[in-house]
Amino acid sequence: MNKNLSERVADLYSRYFPDAFIFALLLTFISIVSAILFTDSSTFGVLGYWANGMPDLFLFAFQLVITYAAALVLVDTPIMKKLIRKMANYVKSPSAAYVSTSIIGALTSFLGWYFGPVITSLYARAIGQNVDGVDYRLLAAVAYSSFTISLTGISGTIPLYVATEGELTELLGGLYSLKETTFSVMNLVTAFLIVTFTTIIFYYIGKGKKEIVTFNDLAIDKEVAAALEEVDDHNQKQNHTTFAEKINHFRPIIFVIGSLGLLYLIYFLGLHGLDGLNLNTVAFIAITLGFLVHQNPTTYVESFSKNMNATSSIALQFPLYGGIAAILFQSGLTDVITQWIVGISNTATYPIFTFLITGFINLFIPSAGSQFVATAPFLVPAGVELGVDIPRIIMAITYGDLWTNMIQPFWALLYFPILSLGTRLTVRDFMGYCLPILVLLGVIWILGLTFLPL
Repeated sequence: MNKNLSERVADLYSRYFPDAFIFALLLTFISIVSAILFTDSSTFGVLGYWANGMPDLFLFAFQLVITYAAALVLVDTPIMKKLIRKMANYVKSPSAAYVSTSIIGALTSFLGWYFGPVITSLYARAIGQNVDGVDYRLLAAVAYSSFTISLTGISGTIPLYVATEGELTELLGGLYSLKETTFSVMNLVTAFLIVTFTTIIFYYIGKGKKEIVTFNDLAIDKEVAAALEEVDDHNQKQNHTTFAEKINHFRPIIFVIGSLGLLYLIYFLGLHGLDGLNLNTVAFIAITLGFLVHQNPTTYVESFSKNMNATSSIALQFPLYGGIAAILFQSGLTDVITQWIVGISNTATYPIFTFLITGFINLFIPSAGSQFVATAPFLVPAGVELGVDIPRIIMAITYGDLWTNMIQPFWALLYFPILSLGTRLTVRDFMGYCLPILVLLGVIWILGLTFLPL
């Protein structure tokens, strides 16, 4: 079969790019060696930073594990299966599948990076299961690529950080509202262009596909899964004779708790609006909705336990990235890299170099907040000295942090547990399709930082 260019690139990526866990291990080794060679830190000093930094992301890892296990539980219910089928009925062709997933993913991610990936993954999964001729690997790439404008949106970590009183407020010379960052002309124009051209690119990639690998092609043991589903239905409907069994399968218990949670959510979100959304809130929403839609406490616990396996990659990789971040921060390696960039910049090129250097650092520190805290003390004063507007520097750091996510598979963990559930899909299967988006993002953001007004 004569494959098109995008398919050949994706094949090469799948064949030669390591698994996300191997990627984290390699970056750990590179960070350790680089810190030893290019800073004054001793070997055991760097190893100490690494060991002590691992626990820094334990809490974040646990939050994500709980959130995505709870989200997967929502998929594993009769009511969600009906909703999935209903959603899929509105999409009739592969082209419509790619386009709608791109747009829905971008809109939900702009509103909130906490829930955008969950909504987009559920939608893409529904489409992949129900629309004939959809390449599920490409659809997964479309879903993941929609994350590109997430942190430039309402829930963006860095824009919210600089709008809030904190330890860097004095360094920044005051607070910067979302009007100067998220809702600036530069950000809104580049976001619109990214969504438009990303959707167009995936539309044409989909139209030119020579090899189609569907959801069913990737599904694991479809016959066994169907048989297990029948067994589950039978177990849920069977009579329970003992008092303990009746209590364990008594739906009002879990439904009442879920209703109380929903009541509080309505009050809380009515009071705080979108400002009240964070990872903890989203986890609470997922758990509460799970309580409402599951048939009884036993089915909920069984489903949650089953879906915890799909989140193991999150739990395993976060400590490694916590160690990498600690090495770069505490050894001074970020200072070395940043000062080199500052030395070869001027007023016109500084935003571009800031974008490029933060894109590089993102390969090692994929957390926007962590990267900003590490680089702002050097990048902001240098930019001010060169006469660059601080909001432009802030957005350059934000764009760089998002840019290399198209080759750094860390944030694919937000999508992967839902997209891959019950299939042989791997991150490498779809990351290769994101490479054209990497190029597109670089062009749009560099042009925006250079020519567009704030």
